[in-house]
This record gives sequence, C-alpha cells and structure tokens, in this order.
Amino acid sequence: MALPKLEFASINLSTATIYSTASNNEDFIRVRATYASGQSNITVTDDVAGYFGEDEIKPGYFLRSVGEVSTPLEITNWNSVTKVITIDGVAESNNSNQLTRISLPRGKIFIESASFQKIGGSTINPPNSFNDVTGSLDADYNPAELKWGIIGQLASTSSINNALAGLYAQYELTNFDSRIDSQTANIFLTASDTIPAFKEPVGYSLARQDSISSLLLSEISGSFMTLAGSDDISGNQSLGLASYQNVVASTIALFLSESAVFPYTGSAQITGSLSVTGSSIVSLDTNENFLINNTTAVTQSLFKIDSEGIAIFRVQPDGATPPTPEVGHVYFTTESVFFGFDGE
Repeated sequence: MALPKLEFASINLSTATIYSTASNNEDFIRVRATYASGQSNITVTDDVAGYFGEDEIKPGYFLRSVGEVSTPLEITNWNSVTKVITIDGVAESNNSNQLTRISLPRGKIFIESASFQKIGGSTINPPNSFNDVTGSLDADYNPAELKWGIIGQLASTSSINNALAGLYAQYELTNFDSRIDSQTANIFLTASDTIPAFKEPVGYSLARQDSISSLLLSEISGSFMTLAGSDDISGNQSLGLASYQNVVASTIALFLSESAVFPYTGSAQITGSLSVTGSSIVSLDTNENFLINNTTAVTQSLFKIDSEGIAIFRVQPDGATPPTPEVGHVYFTTESVFFGFDGE
C-alpha cells in the first residue's frame, strides 16, 4: 500500500494582486451608496468600474465613506436582493451616490489572478491545476478529503511592501471566488483564530505581491503542511521549509502553555519525580484506590486509601528491626502500632 503524502504545488504572483487589511485595502470593493444620517442601513446604488463590486460584499467586511462613515465600520448584514448594507454604527450625514470603499477584515486575504504552477506534475503526481484543488468552504468540498492551504512571507502592516526574511504564515484556502481557467483563479485565504500554526501574528500580514514572487500551496493534515525542496516549487528553500518553522514553534508553545501542562484524564504513568505546586485533588470513583507502591516490589502497597476513604498502612513483617523513632512517625506490625512523639 502506498504511503500517504501531502500533495503540493506553487502559486505564482507575477500577475496577481493581493488584498488584505494592509495591502490594497481600499482598492478591493468600491460601490456607490446612499446614506441617511443616524441610520445603520446603507443602500448600494451602483458598482464602480475597475474594482470589485457588490457581488463580493459579505458580513464581517469593513465599510468607509468620506463624510458619511469616516472610520471604517463592520458590515453586520448584506441583503443582495434589496441591496441594503447594515453596519455596526450609523451614518454621519445624508448623501446620495457616494463613493464607498469596502475592505477585508484582519486574517482574511483575497488574491486576484493567482497562477497555478506545478513542477513535474502528472496524473500520478497531482495536483495538475486549480481544478484539483477545492476551498474548504466551497460547495463542492468533500469533508472526507484534506483541506488546502498556502504558506507565504509576511510583512509588517506598517510596511507591507517589505517582506521580512524568515517570517512566514500559513492560511487555509477557504474559497475559490472564481476560476478564470484551470491555471488562474481568484481565491480567498483565511487565518485561524484557534489553530496556533495558522494564526496571523498581530501587526503582520501577507506581504504585497510586489515583494514576494510565489506562495507554497499544500494539503493540510492537522496543523501540518508539506516540506519541499527548492527544486520542487517555484520558490526558494526558505519557503519550502516554512511550514516546519511554524508548526514546531506553535507546538512547543502549546506544550509550554499553562493550559497544556497536564490537560489529561484517564490513566497516566510518570517515571521519576513529580513536583506539584498548590492544591492537589485526587478524585476516586467506585472501586478506585489511591496507592503508593514500592518500585522494587510493585505489588507491595506502602500506603492505600480505598474507595470508602479508609487509610491502610503497610504492616511491617514480624521480627524486623523497628525503625528509629522520630516525632510524627507511625509504624505498624501484625500485633502493635507505634507513634513517635515528644514527652513522657
């Protein structure tokens, strides 16, 4: 049986445009709209030529219009039938047919005209085109199959044109907005709020297409994406190894986080010393015991608390030399019990 592997390819950005919170953020969607002062409902009247239009509007995006909504406000609802946008706030003034810019939220990336590239692609070495790749939120996605994601170089949101060496992020490929042809597509990428390896660092986003030439496209298994040699992708070796950097860092952070110190239930065997700081609770169910055994004679119980709450001490063998008495000691034989204390 063939060993499982993660399929991968590359995305060339030579003809692409990347939209994010920092990259071309006010050039993504532009429409004209009518505003009523003090109202949260805004009516779209027309698209603006040269930009994406009302077909791309979604709740969670942010809207701004000079003079009507000066600070970007989140879109909470979009009715494509009535063409009414509802925002989390109200318009500042009345106006009709006003230029309105709509941008993406943090952690959401849109790539226009992404180009598929595969070195050595064949029927036995897929994928061979975007037709072999499905977004995890696309209608035709099969949940039994692995999701797809991309790895790309990051830049500071304050200097999005300057890709930072050694700093990469992983995004899930969530939607194909459109397949222009089998080799070219408009795609949506999304960072994760819960999976550490797929979180977008605060203050950073995918660098602009001007400063990076390609992305690594890979299937996702858990938090893992593939590793690839530079000869196997349309990118350098740093890009091919970037997933290792992200997964190792996030996994170590998970192990060291306070919430992950001992997040387990059930049976556990610990060899060596265990230091517990603070209170410790041992909960016993029916027919369960708390035992302290001798490592050289594991069947020999030194101390036991049974399910009825009875403490049972080990009985020392008859004829054995009794230990040196000390204050606080308790010692049992088959015939006697000894307590160590001060006084006569």
